[in-house]
Amino acid sequence: MLATAWPGMLLVSMLPNALAHELSGNVPTWLKGKNMKRLGLFIISVMLVFTLTACDPAEKPPAEGASVNGTLDKGEAGERWWFTIETKDQDKAVGIDFRGTVIRGNVRAQLHDAEGRVMWTQEADPGPFAANTVVNLPQHGIYELGLAWDGAVLAQYSLKWQPGEVKIAALSPLALLGGAGMVLVAAAFIAYAAWNKLGWGYLGLGALAWVVTVALKFAWAIPTNTPVSNALSGSLPEWLTGPIFWLYLGALTGVFEVALTWLLLRYTRLGRTTWARALAFGIGFGAVEALLLGLLSLGSVLTAVLAPAVIPYEGLAALARLNNPLFGLAPVIERIAVVFAHIFSNLLLFYGVQKKQPGWFWLAFAYKTVLDTFAAFAQFWGVDTVGRIWPIEAILIVFGVIGWQGILWLQPRYHRAALGRDECF
Repeated sequence: MLATAWPGMLLVSMLPNALAHELSGNVPTWLKGKNMKRLGLFIISVMLVFTLTACDPAEKPPAEGASVNGTLDKGEAGERWWFTIETKDQDKAVGIDFRGTVIRGNVRAQLHDAEGRVMWTQEADPGPFAANTVVNLPQHGIYELGLAWDGAVLAQYSLKWQPGEVKIAALSPLALLGGAGMVLVAAAFIAYAAWNKLGWGYLGLGALAWVVTVALKFAWAIPTNTPVSNALSGSLPEWLTGPIFWLYLGALTGVFEVALTWLLLRYTRLGRTTWARALAFGIGFGAVEALLLGLLSLGSVLTAVLAPAVIPYEGLAALARLNNPLFGLAPVIERIAVVFAHIFSNLLLFYGVQKKQPGWFWLAFAYKTVLDTFAAFAQFWGVDTVGRIWPIEAILIVFGVIGWQGILWLQPRYHRAALGRDECF
């Protein structure tokens, strides 16, 4: 049970005495009395669910058939047979989907029997290609399916088979809801900043800070995440490995997105500014993420509609879930919550600069670390069904509400603490 409290224990342990003293007399009214107890009970309940689901992930039924996708980069002729297919008398029909893009040379998908006789073949020349068919085999037996090429070749490919027909998911206009909604969320926050004349300089600075810190986070995470995960798996019990690794991933956000921003604001004049500029910085930090994620989603959906051959079968199936508006709305609601979280976190950093109290930095660090710990857990748990995605969204909504209320709580205190120096932009 001790592992259950890891994220919560981190949050408490990272609050230094200076911050504890500072908060003791300035607790917002919405966190006093019964509300504080309710919040505590909610956090404990979430932690219990968090750990229990980590210990016993739901098992998925085995899928019929199999698939493979990747890059084929060869300098000479060759072949590769991934799948051995055994058919029965009553099940001689095999569905095959072969798609991708050939950049150089040519490649063919091929199905042959145990004696090497070709039952089906499909050639792919330079350019996008897609073939979906059902092969009716003459008799039951064992067959092999794979790729062959006659010379140098460079291609992206996706090859799938299953008994019967391989059905390709179709996308409806509702699949655009998530991407368009995220772009609108970004536009709404930017419009708010423009309407209230918060300052384009700090809005752009916040966006730039997100781009730089996230780029640095990925530069660290890509080569190190796997070794860290392997090290934890080799030295800790399985039930403890997951929560600590998710906490590590959450802490990367604290280190890169929060700590680096704090250093920028604390040791330059940029952190000594007005509430309006600080608010613009936070909006820029969160809105650029929503905008880029929205454009990425829209680009994926439009590519699937206009050039489905370049997207693997699994990618098309995943995008088809967006036909359900409950899936499409989830990232929109999530972005609203996360933008508020970004704004609150950054305002805590500015407030810490005004007050000359690093404890506010540690609060922002803990807040974003715990938030992204749940995000990391979601990737393990899986969010491929409505029943799985919305519990995670509910947790993020709570963090968004905390951020929203925290912004309202900080505003009057920030004005009193502001040093009144000229803005840098």
